[in-house]
Amino acid sequence: MHIEGIEIIQAKPGRLSLAVAKLKGNTSLAEEFRVRVSGVRGITSVEVDPDRGEVQMCYDKAQVTSLSSLWALKDVMAVFFPEVSTMQWASYLGTYL
Repeated sequence: MHIEGIEIIQAKPGRLSLAVAKLKGNTSLAEEFRVRVSGVRGITSVEVDPDRGEVQMCYDKAQVTSLSSLWALKDVMAVFFPEVSTMQWASYLGTYL
């Protein structure tokens, strides 16, 4: 599964590193992304480097893979990637979380 503008740099249990093209060079959007993702239950930390467009997320797998957390994460991602369908997010996130 591939989503245009997002590259998985590293995926380990409890940690996901992404390159997000839309965040590169956009400090305000990067901060909004960090704040919104941080608000999802089960996400324990989010660091964003707007100079590189990279995101590191740490999470509690038991919490973040609950239906309510996955739905909330999908809603957050839909704000930044409205062109990506719910089914695409479900497939993409399910693969890496």
